[in-house]
Amino acid sequence: MRLPKNSNDARHVCHRDNTRAQKFRFNLEGKAFSQQFSKFYEARLKKTSPRLESLATQKWGSDIPIRQVCHVVSGETCILIGTIFKEMKLQPSVLKELSDDLNLLPQPIRDNYTSEDDVLYLEDMLQRIVLVGDIVGDELVTGVNIAVKGVEREDNPGHFTVEDICFLNLSPCLPPSGTEESEVLLVCGLEFGGAKATQLSLQLLSDYVSGGLGETEDVSKICRVIIVGDSVGKEVHDKDQHYKAKYLTKNIIAGSVDAVKQLNSYIENLTQHIPVTIMPGEYDPSNYTLPQQPLHPCMFTDTTGRLETAPNPYECEIEGTHILGHSGQPTNNIMKFSKLKSSSQVLRKCLEWGHIAPTAPDTLASYPYSEDDPFVIESCPHLFFAGNQNSLEAEYFTQGDGRCLCLALPKFSETGICVKVNLKTLAWEPICFSVGPM
Repeated sequence: MRLPKNSNDARHVCHRDNTRAQKFRFNLEGKAFSQQFSKFYEARLKKTSPRLESLATQKWGSDIPIRQVCHVVSGETCILIGTIFKEMKLQPSVLKELSDDLNLLPQPIRDNYTSEDDVLYLEDMLQRIVLVGDIVGDELVTGVNIAVKGVEREDNPGHFTVEDICFLNLSPCLPPSGTEESEVLLVCGLEFGGAKATQLSLQLLSDYVSGGLGETEDVSKICRVIIVGDSVGKEVHDKDQHYKAKYLTKNIIAGSVDAVKQLNSYIENLTQHIPVTIMPGEYDPSNYTLPQQPLHPCMFTDTTGRLETAPNPYECEIEGTHILGHSGQPTNNIMKFSKLKSSSQVLRKCLEWGHIAPTAPDTLASYPYSEDDPFVIESCPHLFFAGNQNSLEAEYFTQGDGRCLCLALPKFSETGICVKVNLKTLAWEPICFSVGPM
């Protein structure tokens, strides 16, 4: 039995605190691209340094001095606070990309750029120093703020021998205050217009959310659908058209136009039954750099007022549950420049580092902030998600009474999987609409 289109008595209505959503710290009000990216790293370090100083003092005591890199005294044990820079021999370079002009061999395409020759540096606002000793570089990336305790040995000047390290290590929040009747449904990678999009799976998902599959009791608990990027397939972007004369393409309609029309029709049907939040992804019609701005409202004919176009990353609070996540670009980029293989492990590391996208702007395109870094995680969320990953993964980060669910979502177009999360217990349940061969 299908739920009535405007049946508020049949579906649980979430009490949504829009304080976080309305602030939208990931929205760009003024856009200026003249500033240098070095200011971005300075803003990040200024924002995290007080917390790192406090944590370092708690961990190692106040007797060990905290010094700037330029004031390190050889033979003295001290604490340094700064930003990790990872020198990687295999990292793509603009100069290396010009190998044809330089008569050099072209760079091979790699899935991972780490090697045994990688060197770790710690840099503050004035200087940098090589890190050696008790520190695992394979699990670190450029951009992570860290406090290290150690010594510059007299027989090895310019190298800081690390004895211990301290990250921001966010503590999980106390349990959510919502009711057990509230759930959110997360789905990503719908990829309208793409080669892997399956209309039957998409229709089954729509029927499920609307109650058309008969499971009305379970569906009525879902109070919001969050679409986590890549709603348009990458195949609709025909780069060849950019290099053709205009008279050759003036009567050709871009594939993305038809894909957006299909997406609009699909979301228009969903919003007849439930509020929907949609985030942009790597292949969606939004800006390429993070934070990606909300998809333009003119793309959608929202007649119900239930559609929220949100930025990527996205943060909100529903039923007292703090939700934070992105469409997958930061997680995918971190795995390219470290030996972290699991998406849920990367999410857990981001909570440890206190940052959503530490590799921005070095290897991940980002807006050049100069006064603030909005990607710094101020407080640990209850639900931390990443969309468009290779597989479905979930891991609970627990400490004391607090708990955070780190959730990696696979593409719906490839797996037919979406995930329900209970806003009170943080219990999660995958739902599969995959349609196999007959």
